[in-house]
Amino acid sequence: MARSRPQIPLLAPAPPTGGERGAIGRSAYQSLRGAILDCTFAPGMALSEQAVSEQLAVSRAPVREAFRRLVMEGLLESAPQSGTYVARLHRGRIADAIFVREAIECRAAELAAKAPAAQRRALGAIVERQARAESRRDYGEHLAADEEFHHRILELAGHPHAWPALRLARLGMNRIRHLAIPAVGSPRIAVDHHRAIVRAISEGDARSASRLMRVHIHSPLDFLEAIHRAHPEYFEDD
Repeated sequence: MARSRPQIPLLAPAPPTGGERGAIGRSAYQSLRGAILDCTFAPGMALSEQAVSEQLAVSRAPVREAFRRLVMEGLLESAPQSGTYVARLHRGRIADAIFVREAIECRAAELAAKAPAAQRRALGAIVERQARAESRRDYGEHLAADEEFHHRILELAGHPHAWPALRLARLGMNRIRHLAIPAVGSPRIAVDHHRAIVRAISEGDARSASRLMRVHIHSPLDFLEAIHRAHPEYFEDD
């Protein structure tokens, strides 16, 4: 099936950076990555360096570098004579991401339950910030707090350097969550899960913390079939 080339939605221009090339590149990367993760750029959508550079009001060089990084992360796909597209969702890759997340995060939740009590209790403030974002439907801030929550658990577990591997595994799952937001209230579900995990960690209950984390990691699968029925074009054939 031929891929369509829909019009690229508007992006906010890259913020002023004083003209430093590295800072401009980071800004372009963050703008594009955010647009992919929040599904402003939907799975399968065609992108061009020229159009994106014009919308971000930057040269093509930082956009080209951002494209390269996003291809390496699996968020973009590039093929000769075909162009560059937002990566479609793939069930096999989603299953792999869940496997990686379980291996890292369930163990991290167990270890976090053994961290100093004051540090464990501080997790609650992140979740309440996420809850406030959910109540005002600020899904960008909601997902930022979500990322901070999972990162902080790794730090409490004593394994902060595992974050790059976990962050990569979370990318596809974040897109599923965003696609599910309008229909099934996934932000509220995430907050409820996080509160339960915080309670177990705060009480030093390592077994419950691990079990609740596993339930949380698997929860996006509840949304997957509904998304596939509504938008089969977002998925790569298995």
